[in-house]
Amino acid sequence: MNKFYAIFMLIILIALTVEPGHGIKCYNCDSTSNQDCTEITKNSGIVAETCTPSIMASTTGNWLADLTRIEYFGGAEITVPMVCQKIVATNENGDTMTYRGCQLDGGKTDPCQIAFGKAKLQRGVSIEHCSICKDDECNGAFSTIRGSRTAAVAFASLLIVAIANRVLL
Repeated sequence: MNKFYAIFMLIILIALTVEPGHGIKCYNCDSTSNQDCTEITKNSGIVAETCTPSIMASTTGNWLADLTRIEYFGGAEITVPMVCQKIVATNENGDTMTYRGCQLDGGKTDPCQIAFGKAKLQRGVSIEHCSICKDDECNGAFSTIRGSRTAAVAFASLLIVAIANRVLL
């Protein structure tokens, strides 16, 4: 009975940490229109948004967002896997821009490799950094708080297993 209780509590704990039905949340900004986009801090006022193809498509008007966009067949809002992206690049005028935004999940195709390929076709464009990530707010600045929820779940799971083993001995 005690082993059943421990397993039941572990399942409940895991279920509480899952957020069903929510898409990935990414920062959407560029440093030409918002200088805070270069280094996002909690005081910057930039808030992560839930990614959808329409959010991705609406981010236009700057050369880096237009360069890195993977086109999709628009129309009605569709549900597709999304990721967060951060790119730092320099254009032919020597202007450096940081762009953070939503991107279609390329599956086995790396969106950064597509961006590097498109940049080679543009005269004077050089991508200095490109990264893709799949966790909420992962295209922001590094934070020591990120991952604390996972650590808490892991610790609680180990505690439950240890208590169950002690009770069963």
